[in-house]
Amino acid sequence: MTRLNNYIINLLKKKLNTEDIKEENLKILNKGKFANAFVYRYTDSDHDYTIKDFYHCPFIVRVLFGRIMAKIEYSTLKKLSGIKGIAPEVYMLSPFTIAFSYVKGKPLKAYDDGSNPVPVEFFHKMETLVAEMHGRNIVHLDLRNLGNIIRGEDGNPYIIDFQSSISTKHLPERVRTILENSDISGIYKSWKSVCCEPLPEDKVEFLDDFNNIRKLWVLRGYPISRAIKRMKKSIKKRRKG
Repeated sequence: MTRLNNYIINLLKKKLNTEDIKEENLKILNKGKFANAFVYRYTDSDHDYTIKDFYHCPFIVRVLFGRIMAKIEYSTLKKLSGIKGIAPEVYMLSPFTIAFSYVKGKPLKAYDDGSNPVPVEFFHKMETLVAEMHGRNIVHLDLRNLGNIIRGEDGNPYIIDFQSSISTKHLPERVRTILENSDISGIYKSWKSVCCEPLPEDKVEFLDDFNNIRKLWVLRGYPISRAIKRMKKSIKKRRKG
């Protein structure tokens, strides 16, 4: 890990234009396998960043997919700059590495045991946040994953992990509506799972209707993710052969 740590530290030094970046302030949060990023947190008295890096991936995956996913997330965060609930700072450290403001709080999946239900006001704010995101022609497409919605230390919602996001600016209205409804269904799914109050009937009906549509949705699983899985299986077969 020291080699990778040094790599990240040097990228930060170059981007932030300072030598006062120390390896002891860097810790790994998640060791992604194959085509998934390593996720780090760098924190000191002046900086607090999440860092996602695909450098460890196999060469083809890193060049084809790591570069694409890092660029998608960077570009999306830049487009959403200024919206409360979206990381306010983002940097492209390398073609395979991005850094953005660390969000202090807990993902909604941490509340899934029902011991500490989330106030309903959180989900009203989440609806506003997602509407602002859609207003800038961005859909997240993975808000049904409770790990991507954070309840911040201030009690407000934050959205992370924009690797699956796309722009809807030039899409047909019908397609755009379906994709936006996917994000909204993620809010209602988490509301139903972890909120202190039940999901209202009209929203239950919306969620049920969307779940029926989703069974036929061609983007289920997302094209890039499916391509990565196929590549992974192919590499495993060659190794066994």
